[in-house]
Amino acid sequence: MSGKKFTRFGPVAAEWPIIRLREVIRERAKWIEIDDNTLYQRVTARVRNQGIEPRDRVLGSYVKTKRQKLCKADDLLVAEIDAKVGGFGLVPTEGDGAIVSGHYFLFEIDQARVALNWLDHVIRDGRLQRQVDAVGSTNYAAIRPRDVGAFQMPLPPFAEQRAIAEVLGAVEEAIAKTEALCFQLHEAVEELAEALFIGLDPGSGHKNVDGWRASTLAAEMASIQVGIVVKPASYYVKTDGVPALRSLNVRPNRLFLGELVQISQEGHRLNAKSALRAGDVVTIRTGEPGKTAFIPDGIGDINCIDVIFSRPSSWLRGEYVSFFMNSRIAKRQIAVLQGGLAQQHLNVGEMKRIKITVPPLAYQDNAVELLNGAWARIEAEEVTLERLKSLRAALSQELLSGRIRLPDSMIARHRDKAGQAA
Repeated sequence: MSGKKFTRFGPVAAEWPIIRLREVIRERAKWIEIDDNTLYQRVTARVRNQGIEPRDRVLGSYVKTKRQKLCKADDLLVAEIDAKVGGFGLVPTEGDGAIVSGHYFLFEIDQARVALNWLDHVIRDGRLQRQVDAVGSTNYAAIRPRDVGAFQMPLPPFAEQRAIAEVLGAVEEAIAKTEALCFQLHEAVEELAEALFIGLDPGSGHKNVDGWRASTLAAEMASIQVGIVVKPASYYVKTDGVPALRSLNVRPNRLFLGELVQISQEGHRLNAKSALRAGDVVTIRTGEPGKTAFIPDGIGDINCIDVIFSRPSSWLRGEYVSFFMNSRIAKRQIAVLQGGLAQQHLNVGEMKRIKITVPPLAYQDNAVELLNGAWARIEAEEVTLERLKSLRAALSQELLSGRIRLPDSMIARHRDKAGQAA
């Protein structure tokens, strides 16, 4: 690259012209009157540059404002208020003919100059959203069509736009496939866990609960208590303290040891009852009640803040309890205990009432081994997913700014399509 220039869009390749968006878009407002007996598709703009998605299908009688705008596939849809938080994107195929209120603006895009798949990546990268404040014409959180037209945007040659979109699209496809695989693996592990906790052999499907005991956590745990809840911040220190787990450190069946706070040695001594040891389990009380992790060997001195910590009896493995608490069986019980309350909270009394069927220790150990193996596969795929997302972010930064230019051999394949719709 021979050089770069700086714009509201950020630094871009010197060879790329910088245009105002108004040069390649035209506002299009087709209004319709809503008929009470007609079924209408509605769409909405997701915030954080996540694009446009179907909202619902409703009878016209449910639409309060009877004058609505009609969407067309591939239009740029901008939310008047939510543009500041990335509320805009391209109307997808399934949004063709959908309706939106007058608080949205629609723009037709000059597809002879702009490749839609390239523009979609520009939008999702947040490069237009970051200009909203710079061009806003009012003092409150709203944007006008003329503001959208004032956005700056580099305009690479059409073939280069398509080549960039092809590369970023390949990464997006890999991300989508990995996300789908992670979802399938989570579902499979949920099914495996549910089978194991009712005594079904995952291989044969036969059920055997000989020697099992129906009970409650109150009867099977040596103790169930709450960590530090009274002014825990008064014990915080920056160095030479004892780490303390909070809710954000509790992930399903695993601890997240980043962003740990430390409490003073004196605070740890004064709250010795909530000092954790290997084999304990910790459970979130508020927000995502019931989410549970296991305290592994070798973790050292550690305390906990505003979470439930439980100590299993000698006949119950803590890791087995952790997997159980994250299973659908326990989640269903917690939902009942919540009683449909808006503020989701799990207290010690409710946790003690959770029913569990306790198998022999040999069965618990085998179940834990199977579930750990399955979780290891999930974690490996999630690492791959995070690497792909990091790659997408890095490539977007470099390719959309032109700091890295694709080889001509990749761009040449798209030159014969220049001027065609993306």
